[in-house]
Amino acid sequence: MVNSDLVLAALEAAAVLISAIAGMIVAANKGLDLVGAVALACVNAFGGGTVRDLLLDNRPFYWMSHWEYLVAIVAISVPFVYSAMAFRVATEVHRRAAKVDAIGLSLFTITGVGIALGRETPIVVALLMGVVTGTMGGVLRDVVVNEIPDLFQPGGLYATASLAGALAFVGALGYGLHYGEAAAAGIVLIVALRLISLRLGMTIPAPHWISNPPRDPP
Repeated sequence: MVNSDLVLAALEAAAVLISAIAGMIVAANKGLDLVGAVALACVNAFGGGTVRDLLLDNRPFYWMSHWEYLVAIVAISVPFVYSAMAFRVATEVHRRAAKVDAIGLSLFTITGVGIALGRETPIVVALLMGVVTGTMGGVLRDVVVNEIPDLFQPGGLYATASLAGALAFVGALGYGLHYGEAAAAGIVLIVALRLISLRLGMTIPAPHWISNPPRDPP
């Protein structure tokens, strides 16, 4: 049987690095400097986990106890900003940014659920912590660059995909699957839903005011 702590550690490490790259891509699109690239990388990578830790009263925060990821992000950011070759690679990554975001969303969601379950929270709370961990980094990143977060706009499945994957993970654990297998099921479902929705335009129904904007009062 795969140790759940090892699975969580591996998923968190992958999620941090993938989300940091996504944050640097946004910094490049906004024309920011090295400080901006590092800042957005950190916000994107650690924002959701920090909000989760605040809500669950986890101390120390993940990025404090895993300071080596801060060093890794700075080390990645320097060539990203100053190396033409690294930037060309990043441009290719940007072309596939939807996949990067989908992977980061899935990894953070599953780790968020796993950490909450480890704290013996109710299932509903664990599911919410998964969605918070998966989405809040992107929300905070968008707020920093003065954009309306994707989470709050009609479009491809985002929080919905996160919740569906969290439910699949919890359901697989309840069904008796090993931790790693249950995590893989949740991750695959989130990535699949996110990418299919972006490719095929699948969304939840839009609010009525999108097609019929309310009129200003006289």
